[in-house]
Amino acid sequence: MSSADLTSVASIDIASARGRSQALEIAAFEASMLVRCTGMWGRGAGGRAGGGLRTGFARIASGSLAEFSRSSAADRLAELLRTVGRLASVHRYMAGTRHRYEISQVFTEPGTVGLLEHTWQQGYVEICGWPHQSHQPRSPRRARHAGLLSEAAWRAMLLVSGPIRANSPGLRVADLDTAILLVRAGRTLRMPVRMSRRPGGQLLLVVPDGTRSSAAGTGS
Repeated sequence: MSSADLTSVASIDIASARGRSQALEIAAFEASMLVRCTGMWGRGAGGRAGGGLRTGFARIASGSLAEFSRSSAADRLAELLRTVGRLASVHRYMAGTRHRYEISQVFTEPGTVGLLEHTWQQGYVEICGWPHQSHQPRSPRRARHAGLLSEAAWRAMLLVSGPIRANSPGLRVADLDTAILLVRAGRTLRMPVRMSRRPGGQLLLVVPDGTRSSAAGTGS
């Protein structure tokens, strides 16, 4: 998959997955990625992430899971949570003083965080693999599954970060593990991604087709 195909990833639906259980796993994994891409995974209440995004797992007892400045990301998260059998709703409110903007807050039931954490860990292993598995070829079934998870990871990232504005966009990711997963997912999709450390997080750069050779050996 080339960098020009990034936008098409956002339109892929989980219905393409074979089997109900696999579709549910992919839905839960994409939901976990939507929350992780806010940059505030497990940091507690009151934090503000880049792009006007917030989440506070310390508030899960009251049902508040995450907040987004993009309504499409909040709606997708609620849709995915309902798909895996969790109650979910979106509440919107206006914030800001001089410049007003809408915040979409996702509410869900207790126990959802544990589900998302477990599903994300499973997805991380499937995409990145344990160290002793990194040089072993995947079976066709596992390769297909890793590809679907990789699509879900980038679909979530693009919903949180917004539309692509250039041929080689830079996407900021606060969490290192999430950034590593996105780099490996990019490789699975044949979409070279560079990662560089920046204050407050990592910057992911999707390499244009014409410079793929220079992306060889990019770090994760």
